Amino acid sequence: MHVLIASDGSELALHAAQCGVALLGRPEQVTILAVVNAIPITDAAGFDGVAYSPEAEKALWDAELEGAHTELAQTAAVVTGGEVVKRAEVGDAASTICDVAAEIGADVIVMGSHARSGVKRLMLGSTSEHVLRHAPCPVLIVRGEKTKH
Repeated sequence: MHVLIASDGSELALHAAQCGVALLGRPEQVTILAVVNAIPITDAAGFDGVAYSPEAEKALWDAELEGAHTELAQTAAVVTGGEVVKRAEVGDAASTICDVAAEIGADVIVMGSHARSGVKRLMLGSTSEHVLRHAPCPVLIVRGEKTKH
């Protein structure tokens, strides 16, 4: 079985990775995916043009990629089983997760969900909901604890 674990390095993502692997019984191959959102480089104060100098943009990308590699390492540390491949991609998280799952022929996607509802979900969107609806394979969503506000 080839499992794709989508992770942002959060406690919820680490918990989802652990639960997913435990439920799926030590898969033969695991691909851990961290998705970096594109850094906006236009629309500087309402004007079209570059918002960052090339040096500043490179520093931002380096920091984003370093963060993604840290997230991948943290997630890999909690995964047991067969071969583990770590992968970082740039793009929209939901679409990228579905695209990578199709590309690698994943048998299942494992990811966490913040269990947002109502206005929060409407305003923030739902990566897990998009993946659930558009994934090329089954999706195992591990919910986070609901908090009362």
